Amino acid sequence: MAFEEVYLTAIQARFRAVREPAEQALGWLNEEQFHQTLAPDTNSVALLIQHMTNNMTSRWTDFLTTDGEKPDRNRDAEFVDQGHDKETLLTLWNDGWKLVESTLVSLTPDDLERTVLIRGEPHLVVDAIERQLAHYAYHTGQLIFLMKILLGPDFKPLTIPLPHQRH
Repeated sequence: MAFEEVYLTAIQARFRAVREPAEQALGWLNEEQFHQTLAPDTNSVALLIQHMTNNMTSRWTDFLTTDGEKPDRNRDAEFVDQGHDKETLLTLWNDGWKLVESTLVSLTPDDLERTVLIRGEPHLVVDAIERQLAHYAYHTGQLIFLMKILLGPDFKPLTIPLPHQRH
């Protein structure tokens, strides 16, 4: 298997490893906890989901052919609670991740050497992918930390299933 094929397989696994622990803990939160902040000017779970999923929609829609910062994205609004209920937030979360995953699956080894734009700045596809992986890992770490505080003793240790344990 060529290096590019190995990379594409590995990067899909890395994105799943970022998604799955946070997703597991999201199910434990109640409606109120999605919107709770720990202090003024801090993000809630809802705000982090809004930001991440809007970023996913902007970056991964027409990934190879349009700028990753879509003109209709309103980043500032992502940090204002839109009042979405838990079900809507989880739908946004799932839809965002499905877009990321379907785009990654669609990439070919030749695509990795292509150039894409993010805010008008050129990036090799492999760099754009790594940039987003780091961004999502950063925010899922925030989500997990926030959920651990919100849930207190109800927080359960998170584990990533081994490949043979996945369904």
